[in-house]
Amino acid sequence: MRKETRIKLYNVLSEWEYGVCLMQRKLLSYSVVLLFMTSLFTGCLNEGSENENENKKWIDPIVESENCENCTGLDQNHQHTNLMQHFLQTDNITLIDYHNLNCDGNEKPPAELDNTAGRPCYPEYKNVAPTPGDNSEIAIEGNFLDGCVKIGTQGGCYAYVSSYNQFEILDISEPNNIVLLSTYYAEVARIIDIKVTQDNNWVLINHELTNSELDPIPNDDDANSGANRLDLIDVSDKSYPVKRAEWNNPPAGFHNQDIHVYCSNDIPDWNTDDCEVFLFGADPYPEINGAGLYKGTQVFYAPDGLESFIQGENESKEIVRWGGYSPDPATTCGGTVFNHDNVIHRHPITNQILLYVSYWDAGLRILDVSNPPPVPDPNGLTWPQNNEVGRWLGCPTDSSGWYGPEGGGHAGISPENWTSKLEGNGWIHYAVPYDHLICNGISEYVDESEWPASCGTGPDDPEFGINWRHYTLIAPEYGQNDNHTGYVRTIDTTDPSKPFLVSEWKLPGKGVRSDGSEHEHHFIPNIYIYSPHNGDTGTNGNVYWTHYHAGTWITGHDRIWETITWKDGIVAPDQGWQAIEKLGTTDTLGYYLPHGPDWLDNATEELGYDMADCWASCMIPFDWGLQYDPRGYIFVSEMVTGVYVIQYDGDKHPDYVYPPLFNS
Repeated sequence: MRKETRIKLYNVLSEWEYGVCLMQRKLLSYSVVLLFMTSLFTGCLNEGSENENENKKWIDPIVESENCENCTGLDQNHQHTNLMQHFLQTDNITLIDYHNLNCDGNEKPPAELDNTAGRPCYPEYKNVAPTPGDNSEIAIEGNFLDGCVKIGTQGGCYAYVSSYNQFEILDISEPNNIVLLSTYYAEVARIIDIKVTQDNNWVLINHELTNSELDPIPNDDDANSGANRLDLIDVSDKSYPVKRAEWNNPPAGFHNQDIHVYCSNDIPDWNTDDCEVFLFGADPYPEINGAGLYKGTQVFYAPDGLESFIQGENESKEIVRWGGYSPDPATTCGGTVFNHDNVIHRHPITNQILLYVSYWDAGLRILDVSNPPPVPDPNGLTWPQNNEVGRWLGCPTDSSGWYGPEGGGHAGISPENWTSKLEGNGWIHYAVPYDHLICNGISEYVDESEWPASCGTGPDDPEFGINWRHYTLIAPEYGQNDNHTGYVRTIDTTDPSKPFLVSEWKLPGKGVRSDGSEHEHHFIPNIYIYSPHNGDTGTNGNVYWTHYHAGTWITGHDRIWETITWKDGIVAPDQGWQAIEKLGTTDTLGYYLPHGPDWLDNATEELGYDMADCWASCMIPFDWGLQYDPRGYIFVSEMVTGVYVIQYDGDKHPDYVYPPLFNS
């Protein structure tokens, strides 16, 4: 589809003086049914123009009801599986590059390669049929701001995409010319998540238990789609990834996980000069050990560091269970205790190595994992069980103090309302902390000469240091919700022991029921269609989030602190939510619906997309994960079509200009 036929966001000069965010519909120049009814935007969208209050016309990309007989206008004949009906984006976002992850013209490698090694890929197969599909999480790593220079086995910039039975490795040194280097194929299916060490030499993948008849099955006789496992893959040779170790242990397998490399200065009590590796697995179905404790978060140790695996066998004994954690049932407000995601992060103020754990109705849990004990605690009786430093749920989780009814560490929601998804509460699926601090429109990465006066001399300023904040974003996941798509919540974690709510955001616009009536919110009729999923933070206060069939959304959080209305005008973070009269504002900056490469008229036919892939909920697009490249680019994994590199205008940097190389 050509640029001139794509639906975009447009300025409406004639309506600016009225201060109204207007709607616009523009018809596609294809003989297909039209897309959607437009709806009012909940706040004027900011495209980074000189006047931040300029009003824009808003096109809502969300249509709840498919082939709705009772609807009128553009909603009436919408089809979720028709890619040609989803050429939607705000015009402040540009497609930089695209790869359908075709390695060598074959959808799958020979069976003899599985579980042993990867296979090299060839550039001539980029963006030709067939498209393998079944993509899920994406991870990127590299020395991005140092030119992606590779010296030996160090450096370089790469992306890793988990694709159910396999994962792909891409060279992303040039965001406008990404190159698929190799694929690794596993004999055990359901690779949902993928993480990589900072040196780009080791990848951690999961295999999650499944019995779904819809799941694709690997292609050899010993294939298994129902096992649960963690695998460590040596990717020092990007064209030849090799498995070095695995962990096999019930009960269910790991849905998500993270990896962290500790060196001697991180864990001084270990009396070693080597770096040590720990794995943090999120088991969605907790086990009950002899002490009666639920264990959803499982922690593992790779003895003697990753180097020990290079000559080793693929035996699970090479990875040792080191600890475990689960929330105290007394602090869960009675909801579901379900460990979904783990994210490791070094706090920019306290310097603690923290594990941010999404625990469904048990909310966000923050654990201090700075100093792993030298002796394993395999049942997790004390480590990191005793190291919870903070938590956030909407309801009070204690009788007094920060988490009590009068404390600031919640939002005053009753336990009944918190555990009810109808209002967009509970079900916390994913958490992502900022790597840096934010102060009234700027980040730590901005040169001090450009700081506003309200930021003073930095976080240590005796008067203005209070304006430097650290945020963690949390969001739910709903398979179905008749009322709401769920809030992306901004939690102030400047003091990780006292997190509190400062802003909420949801997909803007209103929903349309199957009877044609308008609903106050967008909602999720079935199969996760518009739920939030995974996100990442940028370098300038922006946040990037996938919302499955609603695409990728960009929001601005850099002005939240200065837009909070404090009770009696007194800024009081030590009182948390209780001191806030009105939450701060999260700005909606743009969205992008992946639709194949812009330079093809019909990518579905030309690239062989499987439009009936029901592991992707039988719809397209279906965005799973994304990662932010600090050079100002966003890498998006769409389940059916592949990987997209997009750029928001506000992220452009003069030192990292990579314009699209194709003609649009």
